[in-house]
Amino acid sequence: MFKVFAFLKRNAQLTHDEYRAGHIGYHSGHSRRMKGMRGYCVNVWANRDLNEALGPLHGAITRGAPADFLDQWDGFPCVHFDSYDTWVGSSEPEKTRAMAEGLVVDPDRTPDDAPYLFDVVPGTNGQFRSNHVRMDEHVMLPVERVEYKQTKLVQFFRRNPALSEAAFSAGLLTRHGPLAARMKGLNGYIANLRDRDIDSAIRAFYPPDDWRFTGEGRTEREAFCGQWDGANEMWFDSLDAFRAARTDPAIAPELDALERHLFEAVWYVEVDESVIVMPNRDPAPAFYYR
Repeated sequence: MFKVFAFLKRNAQLTHDEYRAGHIGYHSGHSRRMKGMRGYCVNVWANRDLNEALGPLHGAITRGAPADFLDQWDGFPCVHFDSYDTWVGSSEPEKTRAMAEGLVVDPDRTPDDAPYLFDVVPGTNGQFRSNHVRMDEHVMLPVERVEYKQTKLVQFFRRNPALSEAAFSAGLLTRHGPLAARMKGLNGYIANLRDRDIDSAIRAFYPPDDWRFTGEGRTEREAFCGQWDGANEMWFDSLDAFRAARTDPAIAPELDALERHLFEAVWYVEVDESVIVMPNRDPAPAFYYR
């Protein structure tokens, strides 16, 4: 499975909530038809202040968060494809619109809102800033999606430099992930490690003359990716449910010690998740399916 997080900053003319409406209300209706898509969820950071909402617990379980992290993006779509080749070919149009002459390629398929929805780089004829990152995902607890809005938290982390990448990955996936997946009230837990190749999600997906491949674009991407090495997604019924789970004496002391060992920095972002295309990791059916 080829999984990509695409961190996007809103156009300055929009408020955060206007961006949310524009992305989910219109933009996603077009991008959900990317060829070969196997899953598409849009995550927009929630308006609630987690520090204030969690109180003392927030200070106990976070450290080293970049002060301006939420100023760098407003949302990150998460998309799934079967492979790198499928991802790269996902912009190829498909016949998905029924008209008088039968099933045709939708002439309105490509949205024209990107220069107005996203932060545009000056002098690039409408190219917008984004940080596309390939994620190596590990499903620790399959997501159970209930019929009401869940609380979704994303735990960003940066590796303790005293650990090798191999030791860190092993500790995260064989010790931290299974332990965290035991939290009571958890509706799903997915561990994600960031690909060390910062071009792996954009190579051949964007043309070689795209701004993202310029010196400025690469510098911005390196700076953004250098802040974190992975992100764990977790779903609860409520923030109170997370608080109870994270302070459970049966698990909290071991989890605290393990995170101090593994992470140089660790922090949480609450996101409002909109499921546009339900993630499907099973073999693709032999027909168009969303």
